[in-house]
Amino acid sequence: MIRVAVARRFLAVIRGRYFGACFLLSIAALFLPVGCANSQVQKTQASGVYHIVKKGETLYSIARAYSASLQELAEINNIDDVASIREGSVIFIPNADQVIEDVMVSAGKAAADAGKEEKVKDIKPSSGEKPSALVKPLPSQEKAPQVPAGPAKPPRAETVAVLPAAKPDKTGLTVGEKMPVVEEKVVMEKSRFAWPVRGTVKTRFGIQPNKTYHNWIKITCPAGTRVKAAASGTVIFSANLKDFGETVIIRHANDFATVYTHLRKRSVRADQDVGKGQTIGHAGRTDEAGETYFNFEIRIKGKARNPLFYLP
Repeated sequence: MIRVAVARRFLAVIRGRYFGACFLLSIAALFLPVGCANSQVQKTQASGVYHIVKKGETLYSIARAYSASLQELAEINNIDDVASIREGSVIFIPNADQVIEDVMVSAGKAAADAGKEEKVKDIKPSSGEKPSALVKPLPSQEKAPQVPAGPAKPPRAETVAVLPAAKPDKTGLTVGEKMPVVEEKVVMEKSRFAWPVRGTVKTRFGIQPNKTYHNWIKITCPAGTRVKAAASGTVIFSANLKDFGETVIIRHANDFATVYTHLRKRSVRADQDVGKGQTIGHAGRTDEAGETYFNFEIRIKGKARNPLFYLP
């Protein structure tokens, strides 16, 4: 009986360790794109192309030409003012496989195609309505009133002016036709989150000079600085992860989450509710330059977003 009890206890410990390891591995896999300063993610080049802005191009026309999200282009390239891009500047287009040389032509065709789709939708009859009901007869097609018979007069010849067909210009739109105006704006919620520390942003979100991609911002600060929750929420993960160090993940309202990696130590546990500004850990890890830092992420439904678009 004693041997059976010991065996059962041993199996319980093994199972506990197994499920704990599986949980940590699943969390690590989920947030692996977060990356770290010396991980293999840092050495992998981002997928996409670099577009050199030409005269007359705007961030919107570039987004339209590449079928990319204006919001994503702004965040990846750290463009907080879409009207600020200048001729000769370089824009990284994620997931594109080739550079589009004439953005205005491609953007014009895309806009024209979108306009045609809208027109087709507008003329579709509603459910149960016959297409013929949408067409009313012209006055000349209506039955004429009866008049007394008289001498027939020869029909009067009418002159009809024939206008030349409109020719499309190089943008794909016909002359005089304007490109549809799309109410697409870059969203910036500067007051949603607070800075986790008073420090300096050493590395920004998105594409880097060495053509790698970061899902985070790297913040440097004095050793021992208290790292605080950027908003109130619930801690969903607090543990040490390989390549990421001491890590804390907080779930917030509206499908937001914040991630804090490379901490020296943690001050909160999983399932703990925290308030905005509450200490969740301390900075103390140093990079290759000897500066104390930690990495900070903001995610929406699991997708990394540019923290500088949400911090004051």
